[in-house]
Amino acid sequence: MTGPAPTGPALTGPAPTAGARTALDLARRFVHAVEAKDLGAVSDVLAPDVRQLFAQSGRASTPDGIAELISRRAKGFRVAHLKGRDEVLAYTGGIFAKFDPLVWRDHRWHAAEGGGAAHFAARGDMVVARTGEPYRNDYVIRFEVVDGRIARMTEHGDALRYAGLGVRPNAAEFRALLRDLAFPRRA
Repeated sequence: MTGPAPTGPALTGPAPTAGARTALDLARRFVHAVEAKDLGAVSDVLAPDVRQLFAQSGRASTPDGIAELISRRAKGFRVAHLKGRDEVLAYTGGIFAKFDPLVWRDHRWHAAEGGGAAHFAARGDMVVARTGEPYRNDYVIRFEVVDGRIARMTEHGDALRYAGLGVRPNAAEFRALLRDLAFPRRA
């Protein structure tokens, strides 16, 4: 996979262990693959039974809120839940079509203690392909790694801002939304 090196300062946290570097590496590979719209590279870093959770949270837009999300002192309200590599890839392919460009600005990275997770915080700088409307959202994504693959991603952002775009969900996204309507919980 090619692409620019991550930009922006690292978030504060413990010095990365060997496992944390692996989690950071996988998280960076995932983010760069999404920005490059490379579905094969996205697939390469995902565990077969990966889960991707989406949480409504306004905390991703402030330094204190980001720190609370990373430390898990704050949680969002879960609004969608993708299950398995096929569903995550179907959703991801859908966002490739929905946004052009699909980029995050001001990448900030954090290695979680113990090495099994990493966090990514950034501001989305995207354009809705269908309308040309700009889309800005703040994100904190926790990547959990098991056996050298991303096993779980929890994305905190303003899901209501995304919903306000009026972009039609694809089948995988619709299933993920319904799954959490039936069983709502905190992320």
